[in-house]
Amino acid sequence: MLKLIQNEWMKMWQKQGTWVMLIFLVIFIIVTGGMIKYQDAKNAEDTTWQEVVQQQMNFYKDILASEDLSEADIKSYEEDIAIAEYRLANNVPIQLETSVADFMAFASNWVVLITLFTVVLAASIVSSEFSTGTIKMLLTRPISRAKVLTSKLITIFLFGVLLLIVNISVSALTGFVLFDATTSSQLEMVKGEIVEKAVWGDLAYSYLLACGDFVMSTLFAFFIGSVFRSSSLAIGLTMFLSFMGQMIVSLLSKYEIVKYIWITHTNLKQYETGNILVEGITMPFSLTVLAIYAVLFTVISYISFMKRDVTA
Repeated sequence: MLKLIQNEWMKMWQKQGTWVMLIFLVIFIIVTGGMIKYQDAKNAEDTTWQEVVQQQMNFYKDILASEDLSEADIKSYEEDIAIAEYRLANNVPIQLETSVADFMAFASNWVVLITLFTVVLAASIVSSEFSTGTIKMLLTRPISRAKVLTSKLITIFLFGVLLLIVNISVSALTGFVLFDATTSSQLEMVKGEIVEKAVWGDLAYSYLLACGDFVMSTLFAFFIGSVFRSSSLAIGLTMFLSFMGQMIVSLLSKYEIVKYIWITHTNLKQYETGNILVEGITMPFSLTVLAIYAVLFTVISYISFMKRDVTA
């Protein structure tokens, strides 16, 4: 198995596209950091943190007074106002400029980009073998098809993990070079009480939640690419569901079946923000649904690959 994985890994890095994706991710993070630093310098004003907090609080109050908001939004703004009042009353300053932790939290959004790159690999790693005919040579070895497919699947996730590590490392390095390493107290409302956030713990949790869409999109693209042997179909369909999934769920929200569709549950960050897409779903329920679909996608991929005639 290790030799199979090594073989897939070497084949992957022989393609220029793999290097392009890696280099693009690094450059994208650095350029984004430079743009944020430039914007900070441009917007720097001789304003105290108290004035900024007061302005934010007034803004939240204006929204509550004038907008037709959902209960979740009302609760969110009320908590923001309470936190602002707490800061002013207890002299707890905010961070006026971007910190390393702020930038790394912002860079966690680029898991979407990592997902896209991993989906491209997952969609083509099997279909390209069929289109080029190299699958025949691969299967002439005295190795089971299941092992061959497993090595490809492991390689895909190793590539995704590598990109995640690169994202975290480069964003941390860029952050320490460009931004302030100190972080002001981050506050949140927990069970009616204002407490200080565990900044780095929240950052790790944010990355963990983002892995829901990463894992499911990768498995779905692998499934489509394996069954239909079309990388373009796999990439197109996966990206369509990833970007349009929330809209699809909203259109189907009045139907009970929407609770059992996997795209309803891939955005695990909905439980962190409180903006639940469908009323009545919970984190354990979402994880259960995702696990069932993950197994389903994987099993169908294996059945299709093991039974397919590759002599034609």
